Amino acid sequence: MDKKTIDKIKSLAESGGCLGNSAEEIFARCFNAAEKTLGITPFDEQLAAALSLSEGRLVQMQTGEGKTLCAVFAACLEALNGGKVHILTFNDYLAQRDCEWMKPIYDEMGVSVGYIAEKTDRALRKELYNKQVLYITAKEAGFDYLRDFVCSDTAEMVFPEQLNMAIVDEADSILIDEARIPLVIAGDIAVNDDGSTAEVYKKIGDFDESDYDYDEESRNVFLTDAGADKAEAVFGQDMYSEEGAPLLAKVCACLKAKFILKEDKDYIVRDGRILLIDEFTGRTAEGRVFPGELQTAAEAKHGLKITSRGRIMGNIALQYFARLYSKIAGMTGTAESAAEEFSKLYALDIEIIPTHMPCRREDKPLELYYNGEEKRKAIVAAAAEAAEAQRPVLVGTESIEESESLAEELRGRGIDCVVLNAKNDTEEAGIIARAGERGAVTISTNMAGRGVDIKLGGEDCREKEFVTRAGGLLVLATSMRESSRITKQLRGRAGRQGDVGESRFFAALDDEIMVRLDLKSLVSGRHYPSERVSGRIEDKVLLKEAERVQRISEGNTYDERVNLMKYTMIGEKHREVTFRRRRALLDGSYNSEMWQQKAPKEYKRAAEKFGEQALREMQNRVLAALLNEFWCDYLDYTAYLREGIHLTQIAGRNPAEEYNIACEEYYQNAAAEIPDRMAEKLEEVLKCGDLSEYRVAAPTRTYTYLLNDMGEEFKAKPILLSVFSDEPEEKEEQNGREEKKGFFKSLFGKK
Repeated sequence: MDKKTIDKIKSLAESGGCLGNSAEEIFARCFNAAEKTLGITPFDEQLAAALSLSEGRLVQMQTGEGKTLCAVFAACLEALNGGKVHILTFNDYLAQRDCEWMKPIYDEMGVSVGYIAEKTDRALRKELYNKQVLYITAKEAGFDYLRDFVCSDTAEMVFPEQLNMAIVDEADSILIDEARIPLVIAGDIAVNDDGSTAEVYKKIGDFDESDYDYDEESRNVFLTDAGADKAEAVFGQDMYSEEGAPLLAKVCACLKAKFILKEDKDYIVRDGRILLIDEFTGRTAEGRVFPGELQTAAEAKHGLKITSRGRIMGNIALQYFARLYSKIAGMTGTAESAAEEFSKLYALDIEIIPTHMPCRREDKPLELYYNGEEKRKAIVAAAAEAAEAQRPVLVGTESIEESESLAEELRGRGIDCVVLNAKNDTEEAGIIARAGERGAVTISTNMAGRGVDIKLGGEDCREKEFVTRAGGLLVLATSMRESSRITKQLRGRAGRQGDVGESRFFAALDDEIMVRLDLKSLVSGRHYPSERVSGRIEDKVLLKEAERVQRISEGNTYDERVNLMKYTMIGEKHREVTFRRRRALLDGSYNSEMWQQKAPKEYKRAAEKFGEQALREMQNRVLAALLNEFWCDYLDYTAYLREGIHLTQIAGRNPAEEYNIACEEYYQNAAAEIPDRMAEKLEEVLKCGDLSEYRVAAPTRTYTYLLNDMGEEFKAKPILLSVFSDEPEEKEEQNGREEKKGFFKSLFGKK
């Protein structure tokens, strides 16, 4: 912490003689503005965090330490030096709350501020994007970026062409947990749902578990030999022929929806819609859909209307969208455990900010039990003991089903409790804000209420003294999560700003993560119980290995994210080129000469008929629309390619490398065909009596959604590899391909 700079800021604030735009002077004015307008005196730790943000670092601050105010200092510094800042929040509620809460400081500083939520009118967005500071979710900003790609006129565009700075709140969630999720824009061009998915789902009604295999690692469903025979008998078609491929995809999707997807764990049904549940937050992931045929299969499972989402016209993953900003900074309570990933993917260094008051929360070590039944007994006992003492309890569960069954069990014991899960997440902020009240028992899925403080004694702290004597907030985590960050975030709900508190962390040998990563194989037989054990397991070796399971899981997911980047970077390179060229056509900074070069005679006739200036403008609009078609075709091709690229492993080749080479070849070949396609468009134009008669192809309606795409196709391994064992690696070494140049060299290095 730069004590010298902080002291200078406070000295300038006290003297009131700060008129320049240096960091110290602007921070001093912000310091005074916070005191004058909100009655808040910033802590030294908040000033240190704000300085780190302004320098483009990721700050780690514990819950309740005032991250919201820190962002204001950094945003004002950037804004008053000519930049524009987007503060990317975790949800719409926080975008509105933080903007309205901090607005008096911005007004005092002479900095314009606004917020955009999902329901903000598009006509108003252009004005809001012109504000010096804008609060908005990363998702909504990304959708506006994509919507501009399908606009046919620059007047319809709202997203700024130049992006200065993004301050990412809850950066671990946005930049890591959700980083791979593609934001999608689709149009209703040439899209017709034939309703066949519902029919397929009906026809697989007699299929059972002997008809399919499920690969846990790739999360894919495959037909067994018996299942393939049954499918061919039911549908009267060779499932593995080229013509049968679309049907096979539907069948596998329907089997996955029927047997693998679980209601109240993977999704809920609300108002006739399938709403996905985010695996990291436990919330409904509004606007997100399952990939491929799986969404329509899930709808067919529940007899819902099969929705058409149109043909995908553009997409961008959040990690690539974040890198569009020339400067990124971020805030979170759990950055340290993901330091390597932040550094490699975003070049973000981490600054750990000490708490303003010493942390008095007691974090108890892992409590391990033989099975879920023994674990549940311990959790219920802990919650009941706290409730009897009228000590507030926050229980973090893994699923809706668990949260509701636990609540039912507690109520059966006469303990009143409030449940917060994806079924009532609209009430989230209010429920979490009351979780510190005397005697409150709150049961939540995963990390609910991020950005909302839990104050001891309630929102007004009226009974803080009693709750403090009772031990403060007790946090109970009911299972081991994929990432230690989720556990730490949950633990961090207690012990706000020096409050007393306690956290306990429960796990069982039959927890999903323990079974999937085979905890039993990590320990010798004498340490792993061979028969049921009542109560808590005390074996230190077993406890140590159980904690290691979480680290293994974190390593696996990190490797998956890095590997997926190898597949997606080439698409991002192509997207950036295509989007930039299309925008230049519409804003007039680039004028196409394709008609003049490819069809000079036809162009001359058209110029004489319609006027050269009008024809030039039309050419740009036609090429812009053609680039949309070109990009749709490219996305269709890459989706098709992903389904089978893993088979290249059989030949000992690197699937990621083969995928990138194929994408590059397709892009270049398709781009080479554009002049011919443009010449065909000119012939169509010439048939018109007047230029206004020509209709440039454009969707009449667009859809935006998030694709719940975790790259399962890229993780798939062909069955033949299990036969050849280590042979693919040996073949790869013998393959002797040339070292890749340029882009591919930087991506893959030397073979």
